[in-house]
Order: sequence, then C-alpha cells, then structure tokens
Amino acid sequence: MIWPLRLHLWGKLAAAALLLAGAFKNSIYQRLGGGMFFAPDLPRWVMIAGSLLYNLLIVALFLLLVKDAVWLLWKLCARRPFPAAEASLLALVFAAALTAYGTWEAIRVPDVAERPVTIRGLAPEFEGLRVALLVDLHASALNRRPLIQAIVDRTMALKPDLILMPGDFVDGLVSQRREDLEPLAQLKAPLGVFGSSGNHEYYSGFDAWMKQLRKFGVTMLENEHRVLARGEGRLVLAGVPDQQGARMGRAAPDPDKALAGAPRGVPVILMAHRPEAARENAARGVALQVSGHTHGGMMPGLDRLVARFNGGFVKGWYDVGGMKLFNSPGTSLWNGFPLRLMDPAEITLLTLRAAP
Repeated sequence: MIWPLRLHLWGKLAAAALLLAGAFKNSIYQRLGGGMFFAPDLPRWVMIAGSLLYNLLIVALFLLLVKDAVWLLWKLCARRPFPAAEASLLALVFAAALTAYGTWEAIRVPDVAERPVTIRGLAPEFEGLRVALLVDLHASALNRRPLIQAIVDRTMALKPDLILMPGDFVDGLVSQRREDLEPLAQLKAPLGVFGSSGNHEYYSGFDAWMKQLRKFGVTMLENEHRVLARGEGRLVLAGVPDQQGARMGRAAPDPDKALAGAPRGVPVILMAHRPEAARENAARGVALQVSGHTHGGMMPGLDRLVARFNGGFVKGWYDVGGMKLFNSPGTSLWNGFPLRLMDPAEITLLTLRAAP
C-alpha cells in the first residue's frame, strides 16, 4: 500500500515506520507502561496516538484486500495498466478517515438506547421497571474519570429503578484506577446497584477490586442471588463470576449455586459477563440474561468472528429457548483495540413489561 505511493524514499520509510510502530503498539505499551499488557499506564494522548496507528493498520489491511481484489478483476477485464499509485492513495485516505471516525466512536461518551423487554410471569408491581445496564466500562489510562463521570451522569438522568453492571469494570490496579472509577459511588437506584465480575477484573487484582467496588456501593453477585421486592411482587436477580476465575484457581460460574434457594415461580434476571452459556441458562428457567464481553464485534466482518467464539452471540436481542438474552455492545471498550465501526457503544435502559 505504501510503496506504490508517489513519495520520496524517506517519506515511504517514515510511513512504514509509523505503521510498524502501530503493529507493535501493545509491546511498546507494555515496555513503557508498567509491564501490564491489558492495562498500560501511560498518558492518555499516548494511548490515543498509539491506538490510531494500530487501528489504521487493521483497517488498511482490510482495504488492502479489497484493493487486491479490484486489481485482480482489473487484470482480467481491463486493457489499461492498473493505477496502483492512485488506488493505494485512495485506500490509505479512506483507511485514515475510517480509523479517525472509528477511534472517536470508541472513546466518546455513549448515547442512551431504550430497549423494552417482555418478561414472562412478571408481577404487576414490576411493570415498567427501568433497568440501567452498564457493561464493559473498562476504566483505564484511555478511559479516564471524565468519561466515567459522564456515563454516570447520563445514567442517573434516566432515573433508573435498578442498575446492573455485568463485568469488565476496569483495566489496571486499584492504586492506578480507583480515582477513575470513583464516580460509580454516585450511582443510586431504589432497588439497588448490582454487578458481577468480568474477565478483566482477574487481570487487575481481583480481590482488591471486589473490595473497592463494594466500597463504591456496588453489590457484587458472585454465584449468588437477591430477591427484589416491590409491594407483593418479587423478582430474582442473580449473578455469576466470569469463567476466567476458574482458569486462575478461583470460583467458576455456577448458575445452579447462584439460584439455590430462590423462590419458585418468580422471574429470574441473570448477570453473566459472557453470553455463551445462554442456552444452558434458558434450560434453568432464567427469564432474562444480560451480558457483554463481545463489544458488539466492533466492526463488520470481525463481528462474525467474535460471534463464533461466544456461542453465536455478538450483540442485541436473542430469543434462546424462551429466555430473552440481551448482549450489550458495551458502554465503553478495552484500551487494546478501541475501534467501533457501525457498532456504537450504549448506555442501555431496559423497560420491563409483562409478557401477554
């Protein structure tokens, strides 16, 4: 893509060096940012600059494949020489534009998405219940306090009755990111603020973060449940830890344990960071599962690959054996690949309705 451009040799070498730096972004971050692959601690402008180069490389690779396909068709059908320099320049400009837009989409304050959902057996007292869903906050050196504060402000403006956060709160140690996540302490709802762990909590000091999140007022449900009451109505809320815990010698997700002792005949909402066990959870009688983890696939084409590794689920609503699954595209994004193309983040507001 670079070599056909009409640039001086030094210009081509400089462009190649920038793309090479983008290719090794995570290694550079790890060396300069404290040794944590998932959570480098660097100035935000460095994180954004590195992300732009890395994202440009990824997007340019896809467009390079498109350019090569056009070249092949041109060679088969056209008599004139293929305009390689012009095609490379066009692909590079288009890649740069997509990269700038996609990176901005990934780091901006997300909009609110209102999503009604019908729940079988929902008590009349819970009709119209407003549930705010915040998933994949990923507080980091990229996603700092101002972003988290803006998300909290928009969430509280919705006046939710219940707030759920199924995992991936943070990338980084408590000593690094406590201040960035501190706005979570401002989240309040009549029925409570609840969370469950995601895989990234295990990379960042799990025990310390569970303690800190509880200090912020988040009730963490790890293979346990709570019975929510409104008048005579009841609703079960359960949460399971991410399966990364089992890989690190900690508790595995155990929905049976989480639901042990729950009242029969009462609808169950389950927080599970990953969506892939939805079919098994539907068989357990769960009415609604809320998940994240996939970041919505981030861009067309990649979303299909992400779905293959997550039970076929990537974002939005799914009807799974009579259970409703909502897989959030995420409220923010991991700092390692902050790119969103046709996949906006969202603060989700679920409105519960009784199924007819």
